[in-house]
Amino acid sequence: MGISTHNSPIDLLVQDVKDRHLQLPELQRKYVWKSTQVRDFFDSLYHQYPTGQLLVWETDDLPYNRDVSATGIGPNHRRPQLLLDGQQRLTSLYAVMTGSACKVRDRTKRIEIVFNVFSQRFEVATAVTRPQSGWVSITQVFTKGVLPSFNELGLDLTSPEAQQALENLTRLDAIKKYTYHINVLSGLTYEEVTGIFVRINSGGTRLSNADLALAQVSSRWHGVTEELEEFQAQVHKLGWELDDSILLRVLSAIATNQATLSQFFKAGRNQELTEERLREAWQRAKPAMLQAIHFIKQNCLIDWLSMLPTNYVLVPLAVFFERQHQVTQQQERDLQRWLYMALIWARYSASSEANLDQDIKTLSEEHPVGHMIQNIADRVGPGRRVTERELQDQLSNSPFMVMAYVLARRGEAKDWFHAVGIGAGQDLEYHHIFPKPLLSPRYPDRAQSRIINQVANLAFLSQRANARIAASQPSDYLPSVEYAWLQAQYVPTNPALWTIDRYEDFVQERRKLLAEGINDLLASLMNEPAPWINDWAKQLEARLMAAEAGLRDLIALRLADNGGAHAWNRYVPSDIQQAVRQRIDQRIKRNPFESDQYDTLADRLAQCNFGDYAKIITSNWLIFGNVFSDKMTFERQMTSIQDARNAMAHHRAMNEGEQHTAAGGLYWIEQCLMLAARAEDDTEDEGEDEAENKVLVRVDTRAL
Repeated sequence: MGISTHNSPIDLLVQDVKDRHLQLPELQRKYVWKSTQVRDFFDSLYHQYPTGQLLVWETDDLPYNRDVSATGIGPNHRRPQLLLDGQQRLTSLYAVMTGSACKVRDRTKRIEIVFNVFSQRFEVATAVTRPQSGWVSITQVFTKGVLPSFNELGLDLTSPEAQQALENLTRLDAIKKYTYHINVLSGLTYEEVTGIFVRINSGGTRLSNADLALAQVSSRWHGVTEELEEFQAQVHKLGWELDDSILLRVLSAIATNQATLSQFFKAGRNQELTEERLREAWQRAKPAMLQAIHFIKQNCLIDWLSMLPTNYVLVPLAVFFERQHQVTQQQERDLQRWLYMALIWARYSASSEANLDQDIKTLSEEHPVGHMIQNIADRVGPGRRVTERELQDQLSNSPFMVMAYVLARRGEAKDWFHAVGIGAGQDLEYHHIFPKPLLSPRYPDRAQSRIINQVANLAFLSQRANARIAASQPSDYLPSVEYAWLQAQYVPTNPALWTIDRYEDFVQERRKLLAEGINDLLASLMNEPAPWINDWAKQLEARLMAAEAGLRDLIALRLADNGGAHAWNRYVPSDIQQAVRQRIDQRIKRNPFESDQYDTLADRLAQCNFGDYAKIITSNWLIFGNVFSDKMTFERQMTSIQDARNAMAHHRAMNEGEQHTAAGGLYWIEQCLMLAARAEDDTEDEGEDEAENKVLVRVDTRAL
């Protein structure tokens, strides 16, 4: 192994890229920088700020590689240097300084950055950044030269401002001589280099777990990225977008029976995951994922992946179809029920990987789908009904919006004015039944936007129908809509509720209708009568069990993220640690075979009392404060729940006031947990121009 260093100016690096002497190994991720990041990068270069180093690998053992420009992928038979660290910077340099198109998130585009010769500011090019205002394209400066760019400004050559502009353009052109320090690795195998790549990138937030897992897979299977991209292109034709994370989880689940990406990092497991085994698992994974997609679209009536609050449901579905060569009618109905329940009760939010692996493990049992349904029931309580109150404050990104769409599709809903059936292939929008201009004066605060934008005020319409309604009052336009078409979307048909003064009555009634529709749908997928719990005390007990599990999952997730292997000793109060240790010792004394079952954070938290969870959270408020907002309110609501648990444990009947207090506290905790789970799943939208990102179900932006 050898490590050498040298310095190289930017213009020579760009020439190496052009000559394909400097390329990307397969383990590198795709180009993801936004134009604003490129703008800031060139600003740093212009001011001679430090922008890091580059790491390259020089080897005769060439893996599958691609051009730094990322516009195309293909094998290369030269002996290049392969860029390990610095892809985003060097791709940006090449694209801007040569004027080449760049493939950004599956879309080829040019990166247009402009420079103001007077203010020395860099900006992303827009219609107003014209030469007359002192703006010049930096690509033109690098490709055509300083003087042609200067001449386009039309300045008086004798003026002081012209001389200053020329000096600034010359300084801009000097970016070509900005020097990078380059570390060169030689004499290493591709697997060794992959390990270095993972190590240098795992300390920060630049790469996701999927990026690092793909690096590990590619060290054994050269060409895997092209396989993934070909399948992603095939799925794209179906109107779906699948990221590497989901594909790798399905691959892992089929190859190892576990969906965690860490499977690719385990030393012993890594030796078993040979290229042959990975290829074989991938060939089984592709048709299984396609079948899962078609099942979600055709059987479950969810036409677009973008509607799902989580893509994780695809993983168990794909594994099921890979293992089941023939699916019965009962299994089909159970699968539909499982998928709807998994979405409604946020099966893959908190502790998502643990829940994924639990479900995948049950797929090897005799009645796999039934066991997956039972896994959900164990968490949320048996016979759990959806209630009107649970739809309060739910927005378009919630699972209840998905269920509203499913109900509309099952009811053969039609566009309200054109009688065209709602479904795939249409450019649908979420229409505000009571438009925002009518409601904004009543709910002016930003915090009240949830009242306006809740699921109960949204319906599915075509863009044409939505434009026709505009800001009309429901009492003006709903009378012209067929009642059957309103009923198909569970819109209250009582005209008395269509006035602005009755808005809150309207959304409450629609929440009731939607909740009843969801419960009826789940019941229709069962051969036996739905096991709804009608007894109030049993309903409350089921919800308490679910809330306790949710709190435990949240604590395990947050403490592990902050403390890793030391989370238990670092964050759990000593008196709770001692009490749990005593309980575990007593259990092991009775059952010695359980001695190795209490080592993990989750195992120990499971031995805590309900009140312990409140103490752990309040003593670590910096970690949990963004979930529960107000510490005093949290303590008060937890106390009301604890009182209800104690009453149930001692078989003491609660009076009506105690019941309402407990239900209110429980609802508050449930909403906090639901919002926290949703936040864990949210990913930042990296699109720069909303008009460039085609969406199949669009929000009515006029009303938001």
